[in-house]
Amino acid sequence: MQNVFDGGAFPIHDSEFASLIRSFDWTNSPLGAPQSWPPTLIALVNNVLASRIPMTVCWGPRLITIYNDAYQQQFLGSKHPAAFCRPFHEIWAEVWSELDPVVEQGWAGNATFLENAPFIVQRRDYKEHIWATFSHSPILDAGVIAGALTIGVETSAQVRAERRQVFQLAFIDALRELTNANDITATATRLLGEHLGATRVFYAEADDLAENFFTKATWSAVPLPALPAGGRIRDYGEEISASLRRGEAFIVDDIERDSRTLPYADAYASLSIRSLLVVPLFKSGRLIAGLNVSRIDSYHWTNEDVIATQDVAERTWAAVERAHAEAALALERDRSRDILENMDEGFVLLDSDFRVVQVNAGALRLEQRPASEVVGRTVWEAWPGMEPSEIGKRYKRAMAERIRVKYEHCYTYPDGRAFWLEMNAFPYGDGLAVFYRDVTETKQAEQRVLAAAQHDALTGLPNRALVFEYANHLLAAAQRSHRHGAFLYIDLDRFKPINDLYGHEIGDRLLQEVAKRLVKCVRREDLVGRLGGDEFIVVLHQLGAIHSAATVAQHILDALSHPFEIGTLDLSISACIGISEFPQHGTDADTLIHAADLAMYQVKYENRGTYFTYTAQLDDRADATSAIEARLKRALQHEGFVLHYQPVIDITSGRVASVEALLRLAGDRDQLIGPDQFIPIAEAAGLIGQLGEWVAVEACRQHNAWRKEGLPPINIAINVSPLQFRQRGFAQRLQAIVQAAGLDPSCIQIEVTESTVMGNIDDAIHTLKGIRFSGIKVALDDFGTGYSSLSHLSNLPLDKLKVDQSFVRRLEHDNSSKAITMAIIALGRALNLEIVGEGIESEEALMYLAEQGCNLAQGYFISRPLSATDFTDWYRKRTTTCEVELSRRGPESVDAVRHDSFPDREPRYSAERPNGSVT
Repeated sequence: MQNVFDGGAFPIHDSEFASLIRSFDWTNSPLGAPQSWPPTLIALVNNVLASRIPMTVCWGPRLITIYNDAYQQQFLGSKHPAAFCRPFHEIWAEVWSELDPVVEQGWAGNATFLENAPFIVQRRDYKEHIWATFSHSPILDAGVIAGALTIGVETSAQVRAERRQVFQLAFIDALRELTNANDITATATRLLGEHLGATRVFYAEADDLAENFFTKATWSAVPLPALPAGGRIRDYGEEISASLRRGEAFIVDDIERDSRTLPYADAYASLSIRSLLVVPLFKSGRLIAGLNVSRIDSYHWTNEDVIATQDVAERTWAAVERAHAEAALALERDRSRDILENMDEGFVLLDSDFRVVQVNAGALRLEQRPASEVVGRTVWEAWPGMEPSEIGKRYKRAMAERIRVKYEHCYTYPDGRAFWLEMNAFPYGDGLAVFYRDVTETKQAEQRVLAAAQHDALTGLPNRALVFEYANHLLAAAQRSHRHGAFLYIDLDRFKPINDLYGHEIGDRLLQEVAKRLVKCVRREDLVGRLGGDEFIVVLHQLGAIHSAATVAQHILDALSHPFEIGTLDLSISACIGISEFPQHGTDADTLIHAADLAMYQVKYENRGTYFTYTAQLDDRADATSAIEARLKRALQHEGFVLHYQPVIDITSGRVASVEALLRLAGDRDQLIGPDQFIPIAEAAGLIGQLGEWVAVEACRQHNAWRKEGLPPINIAINVSPLQFRQRGFAQRLQAIVQAAGLDPSCIQIEVTESTVMGNIDDAIHTLKGIRFSGIKVALDDFGTGYSSLSHLSNLPLDKLKVDQSFVRRLEHDNSSKAITMAIIALGRALNLEIVGEGIESEEALMYLAEQGCNLAQGYFISRPLSATDFTDWYRKRTTTCEVELSRRGPESVDAVRHDSFPDREPRYSAERPNGSVT
């Protein structure tokens, strides 16, 4: 942890408290100079000042207080900086009666909590009521309680929301029993004033022109000058008049400091108003009422205050309108009182002519218009467009047949608001009683849940469930109309290394961009879905001469071939696409997707970056693939792998310089399966990392075994696949394996292909440097086949360069291969790298490489890959032969490497290892 004191005295980071501590006169502080503080206090202060959570350290018998920025900003306000290094009880003198028991518990060694404690703070030049929860924990120094650590969290929003909810319920209960408009407004103003701690609240109604207010009810906490019975709104400022006409709340924390009200400060002062909150009430597009809340002191009105006031205004107006309607329709009110007073839903009572007789407050809240615009009209007049609709038909049926009906429908009001309403209508007297409630949020939630269940959360594309549902509907329709279509199964290449290397956030953004490109590649009636991971599906609605499956597949491959700009990265990927067509390859979604999947894997195994259409033979190959995958998994658990070793000799001396470890899988009847058959399957199944680690462990074990048999230290080269190389922590795991085996790291060499390191040159350099730093050697394999390696070769941390066998095998008859080989050897020697010629199958190829200055040789002309036991015999025999040859011909003779005593040389090397695989 970085110490906040420079030299034990001053903060070294730049902040308000750093400046304060630098300038503070510690000579007069009970704590003394920071250099003399006990380590416990220094550590506490260091943690507190570095934290973003409101915290304070209270130290010593007087609990001298040091706090951080967050504590000062949330709780101290204007008390800072005077509170700095003051006793805790002096800082919080006004609430000490609540805090003292907590502090005493701390001195007794008990950690305590003070939950939702009320405070009054002055953070914005005016007072605020806040609530906070504190923990107070004793701190031990040398086994003795020396102070306490206090952590605070402001809970104002939570407390205000809970208080508003409690108040709202109490308010509704209070108004429910009232039937007189004056009682309603008087009760509403009183309850709101008590809830907000206001000085005065009054409710006023506007005239038809919204120019004058007429006070209907007022309440004050203390005796105040009487309000006029009415007056012009603009007398209290053009700003408030304009704000209310726009339907916006007018909020002033301090009349004398707000430029909008300062010119009218005297008028407000005469009414004992220093802070003001006015909420207008708009109905049918006009201002009809307002609720005014004020205090005699400056005060910061919170969002909860505004919400509570708006809710009271709405409910008060609705209750008043309800009262007016009940007064005008006393008989109907008596008939429906039991219903109206025991429910929150909207209620409308219709007579036998569908005329509205009565409405409740809930209906008025939903309608956002006064009862006078509804009562007395037919339901068809009050709600135009309803009569010919389905809900209108159901009303008529309920009235005619005297039955209960229930229906949900989306209704759009004349002002443009749209709501989902749940309607319940049943016979009542000779008319209908209609209850309805707003279920818009429920409907929207259902739609969101349905969308989430059917769409991929990351890309927004249809997920597997929706793809199958759509596909089955499409296939059924296609059978009826004899249409032809296709499924394209898309798997991204190189996505996993990108995801592993740059993290899931970059991987997610890449998938989102892929999804956008896929959608652009198809028609609107086609479907693009995500099956999971980096696999996508395209369902082509109908095929044609121009819009064939192959055309779309190529279009997709072209679209994905362009780099993706993700932040500062340019990422390149490709894709493998499998195609199945209906009805010829199947008539249900499961069969067709499975067929496209098999075709996609065929592309992966044979020619990545292209597409392939399903054939029946793929089913047999799929069975074989599954069998090999199962065999791989068993082999990892039960030692079903074996390494063979191909010697690499020094061309000058003919002596063995190293061996390359080549992986084999045990097959049936003691046969060995080559890597060209199982490595692609291991990569697709995610087993390549385990295979690579097994090879490293076994190579280290065999090295030690040869040493015990009396062989000298023999360097072993192991191949690393691109997927394994790009895994996070690869270098560290390799180093740990070598270290656990007790080997000299220089005895192990990794071989990576040119294409592996060129995928991301900067990251490859970083990984290779870590490996070489540990002592493990690095060889660049298959050199000369990449697209840009020559320009980057000088930057790569390498020990050896292996000339690709495709050039070496053609040396005898291809001048271009000779020229390329000569250039590679010259380049490697210029960079002080050892050069290995691999794939040597003739004496002529060996002689040419020797003449060009190649250091090391490998290939069937030297030896085929051998089991560990066979290699031991071969090595000893080879060593004896080389010694005889050297003594007879001299160490400089190239003929010393010729080896005619091994007739089991085979004509091909290329099948030993597919490009880039772990072998």
